[in-house]
Amino acid sequence: MYAELFGGGLLMWGEGGVESAFGEGALAAVAREDLADAAAIVAASPAEHGGRVYDLVGTPITAGLVADRLGVPHRAIDLAEYRRRLLDETPGLLPFQPPMLASIATGIRHGFLDGTAPDLTGLLGRPARDPPAAAVAAASATRPGARA
Repeated sequence: MYAELFGGGLLMWGEGGVESAFGEGALAAVAREDLADAAAIVAASPAEHGGRVYDLVGTPITAGLVADRLGVPHRAIDLAEYRRRLLDETPGLLPFQPPMLASIATGIRHGFLDGTAPDLTGLLGRPARDPPAAAVAAASATRPGARA
């Protein structure tokens, strides 16, 4: 899952900091650029990758880590509050998005999305980009008052 979605779509800005329904859960996030690079590598040599399955996951990150890097506090909210806010306070979401985002938050909260594997770095042939940095950049862009 994209680190940018973690920071810019799943975390919510609240009074003076970020809020999430993740509890202490982590997401093995990947920078979008790394996933694009991996797709390009496979597309450039499809026969070499035929029949293979890659688990393209990155470094597990938490809302607390992203908040620390942003220099703001993190406040945990429960899943019901998160869902209510998605439905009532997040304009522009398509009908399928609130339940999808709540499902992702549930998976993070309960430790279902924090597994790691070496497939991404093996495929890239280099270290992956820093997922927390990508999440922080995305969260910074959605911060109230941030310039587009």
